[in-house]
Amino acid sequence: MPYRPRYRITHVALRAAEELGAARAIVELLPLPLAQVRRLRRQTLIRVAHNSTWIENRALALEEAAAAIDSKNAHDSTRTSAENEVRNYFEALRLIDDNLDAAPDEDWMRRLHAAIMRGGVGRPRERSEYRTSTVQVGNVYIAPAAEDVPTLMAELSAWATETIDTIPDYLFAAILAYQFVTIHPFADGNGRTCRALATWTLRRHYDPKGLLNVEEFYVRDLDGYYASLQMGLPMLYYASNEKGSRSDPDLTEWIDYFCARLSEAARQMRGEIEQSFREHHPDLLDDPLVELPDNLRRFLAGLDPLDEEFGVAQVRARFGVTAKSARDWLKRWSAAGYIEPANASAERVRSYRVTTAWLSRLVEIAEVQDPR
Repeated sequence: MPYRPRYRITHVALRAAEELGAARAIVELLPLPLAQVRRLRRQTLIRVAHNSTWIENRALALEEAAAAIDSKNAHDSTRTSAENEVRNYFEALRLIDDNLDAAPDEDWMRRLHAAIMRGGVGRPRERSEYRTSTVQVGNVYIAPAAEDVPTLMAELSAWATETIDTIPDYLFAAILAYQFVTIHPFADGNGRTCRALATWTLRRHYDPKGLLNVEEFYVRDLDGYYASLQMGLPMLYYASNEKGSRSDPDLTEWIDYFCARLSEAARQMRGEIEQSFREHHPDLLDDPLVELPDNLRRFLAGLDPLDEEFGVAQVRARFGVTAKSARDWLKRWSAAGYIEPANASAERVRSYRVTTAWLSRLVEIAEVQDPR
């Protein structure tokens, strides 16, 4: 039967969309010297490779991982398995660079896994083969039987190919990573590959420069990471309990965890870009509107004229959020004193406008920044 994930979109996921959008805008709008972008990118890729491999092997410090990646000898027989893993993951991130337009099918997943697992005797595999035996992950999970893996992967591939351009990338990344690691299609390297698939998905639109490091926030909260993957479900893939079954779970808890970590990573990326920009352009980032919420700032940027009335429909059109989220935002902006009902005597508020005090301030700032 077709794979059809079940989940609800909560305020946590919507917040991730806001944070990613704000971070992407900063990356696109703040020009940095090419050399500095390349330096930041390489530093980020090293940290991503180190964090993602450390989750399972916990063997190398960041400096050791960087040294293994920077080693000029690709065939050093004295390199440890942990050093090979981090170097392979770094090279897999380069493979992602070259395949941002790849279809999210079985072929791509098998090629990415083969790059992550590269090594050993003989010619490296270009595509990994699915496991032929049962896999148990510690004392928490027994994956589906090996004979079911091809069907489950075909179903995941069909869903991914059909859905990749119809839902937001952050939702797609969370679902793809979860279902891949749940199937556990290979004998080893499934965790690394599921995180690499999420990285690949986010790189397509939200992180074109490769500066996002979600894995770092998994490492800071490993208990939460594993608990969110388990979601209180039974150990056996085919079993069920009061929370459901692993074969058809409600993914909301995992998606919320993923999106919360993604929000943290987006804020970190934004901060690093702003700091780097400030090093070259002191004082240009001093923001007279820093106290405004990000979503309100973005909304006001498209409001012309500034004294125009607006409501739920305009907020939904600007951000693509639900009517409930739009109403919640409007209420929060109003409670904070940034906007007010357009008709103060109306029993039911249908439209808003910027308060007189804030309108004066916005107009003044606009005149200073664009004196025409």
